[in-house]
Amino acid sequence: MTFVLLQTSISVPALQTLGVGTEAPDFLLQNFSGTKQDFSALKGSKLTIVLFWATWSRQSEKALKEMEKLHQKYSNQGLTVVGINVERQTIDALALKEIHGTIERLKISFPNLVDHGLVTFHDYGVIAVPTMVVLDHDRKIVFEMDGFPLAGTVDLLDFVTTTIEGKPASRELAQKTGYQPDKNAVRAFNMGVKALGSQRTAQSAEMSFKKAIVADPNFILPYLSLGTYYKDRGELAQAKEQFQHVLARKPDNAAALCKMGLILTEEGSGTTAKAMFEKALQADEAYMPCYYYLGYLTGKEGDITKASELFSKAEEMNPLDYQINIYRGKMFEEHNKLEEAATCYKNALKHILHRQ
Repeated sequence: MTFVLLQTSISVPALQTLGVGTEAPDFLLQNFSGTKQDFSALKGSKLTIVLFWATWSRQSEKALKEMEKLHQKYSNQGLTVVGINVERQTIDALALKEIHGTIERLKISFPNLVDHGLVTFHDYGVIAVPTMVVLDHDRKIVFEMDGFPLAGTVDLLDFVTTTIEGKPASRELAQKTGYQPDKNAVRAFNMGVKALGSQRTAQSAEMSFKKAIVADPNFILPYLSLGTYYKDRGELAQAKEQFQHVLARKPDNAAALCKMGLILTEEGSGTTAKAMFEKALQADEAYMPCYYYLGYLTGKEGDITKASELFSKAEEMNPLDYQINIYRGKMFEEHNKLEEAATCYKNALKHILHRQ
């Protein structure tokens, strides 16, 4: 019951479905001198890379170093790199010292801002840390990458290089980055995302997402958002239909595979669900929710030790995601470990309340 109350008391962060072709939120954040800066003050004339990072993320240092190389090479040719530190909800003087110390130790020269209260972190719907979002001059997302996977990093570097230098993209890169959704579809999708932000207007989101799909049937974000909308309402058959539409177009889409796997888990089809989770991780090892979904399934089937390892992996990638504790708590609750479950739900609630 506690799990249900937590799930129904808040909406799923719709902006986790930001993607190529959509407009990224603006930001107004402080640098280490206390000066507030927004996107327009920092943006590059061609591209801007926004890097979300934290000192607790092992991969963040690698990402900072790689972005520094790009900054050194292309800062005079239209590229700006902006680091946004997402250390934790409340950042005190000691944390600021550690963050600034990391910047100095790594000799990072591009601008870095601190996300006090994690407002921008949640606005962008960051799934894993580090995350890199590449924006054009008008703040439209042209490339995104969660985590720091080897293959994805190569694609990111190739994309930035070809764009800044004006070179033609390789066929493989063009296939990955060439698609741009219809503008009317993006407009309708953004209206749906905005509608989800308020309980008063949430029902109108369904209509907006459907309009987006009609405008561009190959634009997968409305299917994902509509499927999530239906799942949260308990309309599982309709939710599965939307995720199947995504998989028909992109069979290796990690988000759709995981959402389908979660529904199958709750329906008792554990074997099929596990196969979907594993396929999702093969497609995108940085898609963090897959680890706690698979952790929930693994614990549900009785292997709590292995499940704990998966939940820990998810926390390593993003300890700020409250849903890790929700699914861990549900696992304990189903095994009648009520004290452990209560602790998990309390921790999830703390994260939720801090975001209000």
